[in-house]
Amino acid sequence: MNRPSDNKIEKVLAGLATPEEAREVAKWFATDEGSAYISNNFDADINSIPLEDADLLIDHSVPSEKMFQKINARIRSKLIRRWTFRAAAVLLPLVLILGLYLHLNTRVDIFGAGEYAEIYVPKGERMQMMFQDGTKVYINSDSYMRYPRKFGISERTVELKGEAYFVVAKNKNRPFVVNLNGPSIRVLGTSFNVEAYPENDDIKVNLDEGRINLKLLSDVEVPVSPGECVVYNKNTKSYRVNRNTDTGASSVWKSNVISFKDTPLDEVFSRLGRWYNVDFEVENDIHSDLHITLVSRHTLIEKVLEDLAKISPLSFRYDEQSAKVYVSLKK
Repeated sequence: MNRPSDNKIEKVLAGLATPEEAREVAKWFATDEGSAYISNNFDADINSIPLEDADLLIDHSVPSEKMFQKINARIRSKLIRRWTFRAAAVLLPLVLILGLYLHLNTRVDIFGAGEYAEIYVPKGERMQMMFQDGTKVYINSDSYMRYPRKFGISERTVELKGEAYFVVAKNKNRPFVVNLNGPSIRVLGTSFNVEAYPENDDIKVNLDEGRINLKLLSDVEVPVSPGECVVYNKNTKSYRVNRNTDTGASSVWKSNVISFKDTPLDEVFSRLGRWYNVDFEVENDIHSDLHITLVSRHTLIEKVLEDLAKISPLSFRYDEQSAKVYVSLKK
């Protein structure tokens, strides 16, 4: 890191620095360059002790040269101890502060320069993971997440593009924040599902337990209660709150359950495409306003397509080699 200015170092040693300046200098003292500076500065102070002042206290008429040297050595020893105590009074608090910061920095990112990790869950896959604070997250297919390897001391922030279900560990002093490339979700401890795929016009947030706030780009904060779903449209910058929703219905995917409730056909095909990593090719004469309601616990796409065929006027042909599903009206 860059060396602090001499003026800033002197202010810290004199106890006149701000907390920010003290943190900067303490962090620099932990480097090899900073340690060398402390050592050299201490040696310089010791060597600069003026023996001439001590000589004024000595009667040079003392006949014994040996006694003169002994007295001189005692005076110098007392002066050294005095300067040592002064240096310790300044350096000891800095060492204690530095030790505390370094200890905390192994657990949290105090200085804001921590490393980030990235995860992409491809189509056809899902992932479960746990952060260092105990927060659990289930990540759905075709989703991207970026997060710090160590959370900050004031808040815990992650970025999401896609869908994920969070079970946030409670910590009232360190809110959990999910950035959604514009809007963000701020929580203390709760369980909720977020669907925020970049290609979708809507961002959907379903709350199961606890309480969250959805902060919009306009700085408006939308409070969400359990059983509510907030739908934010990225194009119109507007939102609506759907109340009395089926708690947990939006997150059954994490239990490998496929669920659609009065869902438009194009959204059904979009979800299944991510879930099974397939493409749907639909005939032009199929009405796009068709809605699907279905719950399926089958893990094979062939079985899910069979369930869809039973409740709709559609037929499906799956080509495993090309990973395509051809959709047509039943004859």
